[in-house]
Amino acid sequence: MRKPRRAPPRSGRISPAPRTVELTIEQVGARGDGIARLDAETVFVPFTVAGDKVLARIEGKRGDGLTAALIEVSEPGPGRVAPPCGHYGRCGGCSLQHMDDSLYAEWKRDLLITQLARQGLGDVPVAPLVRVPPASRRRADFTFVRAKGAILLGFNGRASHTVIDIERCPLLDPALGAALPGLRRMLGGIAVEGGGEMVVTLTEGGLDVLVEAPARLDLFEREALAAAAQSLDLARLHWRRPGSGFVEPIARRRPALVRFGGVAVEPAPGAFLQPTRGGELAIAQAILAAIPGGVPVADLYAGCGSFSLPLAQRGPVRAVEGEQGPVAALDAAARAAKLPLSAEVRDLARRPLAAHELKAFRAVVLDPPRAGAAAQAAELARPAGGGPATIAMVSCNPATLARDLKTLCDGGWHVEEISPIDQFPWSAHLEAVAILRL
Repeated sequence: MRKPRRAPPRSGRISPAPRTVELTIEQVGARGDGIARLDAETVFVPFTVAGDKVLARIEGKRGDGLTAALIEVSEPGPGRVAPPCGHYGRCGGCSLQHMDDSLYAEWKRDLLITQLARQGLGDVPVAPLVRVPPASRRRADFTFVRAKGAILLGFNGRASHTVIDIERCPLLDPALGAALPGLRRMLGGIAVEGGGEMVVTLTEGGLDVLVEAPARLDLFEREALAAAAQSLDLARLHWRRPGSGFVEPIARRRPALVRFGGVAVEPAPGAFLQPTRGGELAIAQAILAAIPGGVPVADLYAGCGSFSLPLAQRGPVRAVEGEQGPVAALDAAARAAKLPLSAEVRDLARRPLAAHELKAFRAVVLDPPRAGAAAQAAELARPAGGGPATIAMVSCNPATLARDLKTLCDGGWHVEEISPIDQFPWSAHLEAVAILRL
């Protein structure tokens, strides 16, 4: 999942005067905040569970409600537990570590059920939640900044651009967490103004690191970075200046390989991957179980082949992706493995596969970004003789998934089952795979 950019605050909005109030939390909302009532207004209070009685400070507005900061829990509700991470509450990565595991799992699955019901799809069968454990995240987007001569490297604070320097994160694969001190030292030798971002991916060859920062590297800094890549035993190290589009190779010590269905792929630096190997396998298994072998498949929003390559081992696949880098990596891997796969660069939001093009396929896989696949869903919903009989739709946003499923159902498709997959523990993000038939 690509890290969203925060929108600037809207001008002209009048925030209520700060005040301290006592509240009783009634439920936990879709963003993970507790919801209470104050007179006739809704109040959102983070880090709470239903039944909590709290002291909170009203701080601003959100939609038609108010936002509040938790001051203290005067009487805990059922299901409140101690969070496992020392950064919790300041780091913006997790919002639900204070919730008992069984209560959390029920809430997470209900995110999907609630969005389906809002689209009139309340009778769609939803499978039990598939859990991906903590300490398994293989890819992370870090933020860094120089403060008082030291490099802070971690994640943005909750609802802010403040960088929370991370010492330990229970979500990360241990190999990523162990690398953080060395990566801080590496950045400390570079004249970075204002900080930047770092994408770190665990691959078969070791860590693959892409740094994005505005610094103009001189010869000595390049040599220092290459030496750091050697001492840290990185597979690859690249540098990119924001807005330039050019990725500069600093060190390539080993291929940064990942495997999809056993086929080796070397993604472009910073390329999107499913954040966990376990989540990727759960999604792939659901797709492969739904699509019969030997039939032609269109894999749309294919990335660098998470699902295209396993499918191509059973039949012909046309993989479509909007960016050149992933397509090049996928195409090279398919050619090396001699698989029946063709790859195409195409912006599916602006130019979806039309109904007449879809007739060439018996199944379609869709794995769009959080905004969903509205244009492509509309084409799949158009009546046409022949063409796909199965759709496997992958989504990391229950709201846009439900919207697109409604479009498809209105066009005659039937949702056979949806499998929710939690590979973003302790957050309001949820992956899901929907299987549809005509």
